[in-house]
Amino acid sequence: MSSEPSGPLQFSVIMPIFNRAPYVGEAIQSVVRQTWPHWELIIVDDGSTDSTPAILDRWAAPDARIIVLHQKNVGAATARNAAIACARRPWLAYIDSDDLWFPDALEQYARYIAAHPQARFIHGYANRLREDGAVKQAAGDFQDRATGTAELFGRMFLCPLGVCHRRELLDLAGRFDESLPSTEDYDLYLRMSLHCRLEPLGRPVGLRRRHATNISRQTGPSRLLEAEILSRFAGEHGREAGLSPQAVRRRLGFLYYAAGRQFFKAGCYREAIAAIRESRRYRRTFKGEAVALAAGILRPLQKRTAARSATANR
Repeated sequence: MSSEPSGPLQFSVIMPIFNRAPYVGEAIQSVVRQTWPHWELIIVDDGSTDSTPAILDRWAAPDARIIVLHQKNVGAATARNAAIACARRPWLAYIDSDDLWFPDALEQYARYIAAHPQARFIHGYANRLREDGAVKQAAGDFQDRATGTAELFGRMFLCPLGVCHRRELLDLAGRFDESLPSTEDYDLYLRMSLHCRLEPLGRPVGLRRRHATNISRQTGPSRLLEAEILSRFAGEHGREAGLSPQAVRRRLGFLYYAAGRQFFKAGCYREAIAAIRESRRYRRTFKGEAVALAAGILRPLQKRTAARSATANR
């Protein structure tokens, strides 16, 4: 384990952003107002086309702790990696450009680290901020005990807003997979879990904003991608992580079923049938068969709707 530098604990805060002009000012302000002042905020503008770049530059101009990088649009994983490459502190924390930290988020991390010097990966949790401004309190997952790969493989219970880890974990686990259009955080956290325990902070550290353009919303394609990531991880690290074949089948079967359900809700019946067919490779359920049956009945309607749309657009 690398030794800590003398003096107050230092954090590099990572924020990728793309077209978040309505929200990013509040997100940055929540970092600036931290009661623990020993931080740098590295923001990577991933080719925004709205007023985001100008907003970022205005925030950075009077505060040397705020570093803004502008790049062409290549995706959140690449933006996060670009920020990490510039990070100079031993601990990394994350906040998305539409979320908010409570004022003592970094102070809570610092206190936990002081009390648990062997910690490598800490996670709090977030309450939800609805579009109407109301806050929904959350209980937090696995906040009563340290967990590992098995629990994380079974359910994604982490969000970037609540994650803080030692920089050295990136040397062991690698960085964000830039080939992934989303869910890159889940992929990285799984790899990190092979090298440490996931230690709970036991409290919320901020607010996760919900709005119509959240990229983290569950959809059929996002569920398929999650299944692909977990299938790859199980194939490469399942034995090392101690994942049982039964746990892998159960998890993948559920994800393909969930993808089918999301496709069905979106009116994509052909895709729903394909996802349920894939889920049968791992586990067959009554709910899955019901979705497949209903999708099969409704699929002709999808074909007729598509045909009418094509005719109208000629």
